[in-house]
Amino acid sequence: MKLETLAVHGGYSPDPTTKAVAVPLYQTTSYAFDSTQHGADLFDLKVQGNIYTRIMNPTTDVLEKRVAALEGGIGALAVASGMAAISYAIQTIAEAGDNIIATSTLYGGTYNLFAHTFPQLGIEVRFIDYKDPASISKLVDGKTKAVFCESVGNPLGNVVDFAAFAEEAHKHGLPLIVDNTVPSPYLCRPFEHGADIVVHSLTKYLGGHGTSIGGIIVDSGKFPWGEHKERFVRLNTPDVSYHGVNY
Repeated sequence: MKLETLAVHGGYSPDPTTKAVAVPLYQTTSYAFDSTQHGADLFDLKVQGNIYTRIMNPTTDVLEKRVAALEGGIGALAVASGMAAISYAIQTIAEAGDNIIATSTLYGGTYNLFAHTFPQLGIEVRFIDYKDPASISKLVDGKTKAVFCESVGNPLGNVVDFAAFAEEAHKHGLPLIVDNTVPSPYLCRPFEHGADIVVHSLTKYLGGHGTSIGGIIVDSGKFPWGEHKERFVRLNTPDVSYHGVNY
């Protein structure tokens, strides 16, 4: 499908019963289980299905599939805001004692998160000039978990050469996370230039009309997490908080 068609119909097929082509709003917190065993299997992630709207929702699922299709990713997670998307993306792979590398020309809320809030949680952010991707190599150490930039800076409007950023990041086994809020996938698709994860504030251009706040994280499915087990322990060892699942 063309990008314009994906923007309207991606992630959804007409309802087989009503034939409705518009996405319904599933305004529910909970879902029925076929049996106690079915419920247990859902919570153990043995079968697919809806568990609780804080975790998943059929309407949100369409949004996630649609944006993933627009960006050319394999999957997405919608969250409450763009800042939540950035926080999720970083804190999934970094913890106290770790660091990330980021360009200094960022949206003000992102810069504040990186310069002040994350350090309070023990995550250091090392800033670099967006015009100097080679400086990444000078700042990487064993605790570095990601490289972050914006495809088009907000509000400066600077354009980052994220293909060069991706090359430098991948030399050290690091994912490149790109905030693609400003151009949107209609004008720019970072995965085509080597990015590994894309985040958006859905509040801006993807929302389009200033009525809703939201954020989303899109995974390219290309970063080899399993080849860097020592750096990304969380993703390569059993998660004791969720039945020992290994992501």
